[in-house]
Amino acid sequence: MSYYYHMNHRARIEIATRVKKMVLRKYRKDILGIAIYGSVAKQEDRKYSDLEIFAVTKKKLAVRERRYIYKNMPIEISYIPEREMLRKARQVTPDWPIVADFYRSYQILYDNVDWFRKLERAVASQNKDDFKNAIEKSMVWLCELIGKIKNAYFCRDSSLFLYLASHFGWESAIFLGLINRSYYHSERSIFKKVFDFPILPPNYRYLLKTVCRFSAAPRETIYQATMKLFHELNELADQQGVVLNQKQLFI
Repeated sequence: MSYYYHMNHRARIEIATRVKKMVLRKYRKDILGIAIYGSVAKQEDRKYSDLEIFAVTKKKLAVRERRYIYKNMPIEISYIPEREMLRKARQVTPDWPIVADFYRSYQILYDNVDWFRKLERAVASQNKDDFKNAIEKSMVWLCELIGKIKNAYFCRDSSLFLYLASHFGWESAIFLGLINRSYYHSERSIFKKVFDFPILPPNYRYLLKTVCRFSAAPRETIYQATMKLFHELNELADQQGVVLNQKQLFI
């Protein structure tokens, strides 16, 4: 017996419709909208894709989310209060390049009093100045990560070093999404779309492939590529007016 029950797009939509009816049957008076998101919403789901659904609620419910396996397919149902949903849709956070699509790409299953227009307006009202703050927070995290990489490298903790370097490559792609004010439509598209950004470090394709070990390279080469990539990302942040090293302490 196959571990996964192979489903096609139509089957997932049918299941989502059944879930919607169950949610409304139990919480109708509290529900403002229900939608599918992720690969199913974009009709990009494959044989082994999961099903992700969110329900917008008037207030915070006792249940926050449900995660379970149905016919070997993971299902996730999130119950999100309206105020929280709209607030987060307006925010630009360090992980904005990978979460922004959540608020933009969805397939509506239920819409009470045209609620999704509110979501569209919230997304459109994002403050562009918030990108600078997100870039600064991202650089602080990258600096912390680079410190961990140095410690692992000089302590000859090879397994940890290789893992952290690869993770740094992933984080660099997220950071470049912020720099370019562009988000990814899915995780599977990140290492394709990032190379199309107009603002990139010199030789980014080589640096990323080396850091993430997409091609074989010795530890020394990976380390030097990681340090070089960090330096280049710092330069890009500096061009955005972000100062990484503060001259004084503050609280």
